[in-house]
Amino acid sequence: MGLPVGKHIVPNKPLPVNDELIWDNGTPFPEPCIDRIAETVGKYEALAWMCGGLSFFASLGLLAVWNDKASKIPFTPRVYPYDNLRVELGGEP
Repeated sequence: MGLPVGKHIVPNKPLPVNDELIWDNGTPFPEPCIDRIAETVGKYEALAWMCGGLSFFASLGLLAVWNDKASKIPFTPRVYPYDNLRVELGGEP
């Protein structure tokens, strides 16, 4: 029984200097093990995007806390008969 990736190739000559940095799985295009993608976003632009996103979510949270009606009225106001029991609670008849 063998491995699902095929037979292991034993080198018969010395390996190149940086052989451990190349992932060669038998495809025509071996790729580097350490991905070095070109910088598409600089670190200060990434910092600005991160601060903008965090401030957006912080302002959204503060808006939700400021507009929280459940904490201002934690229960439903009761509606009583006879003009909300005005006379029974000490009001003018």
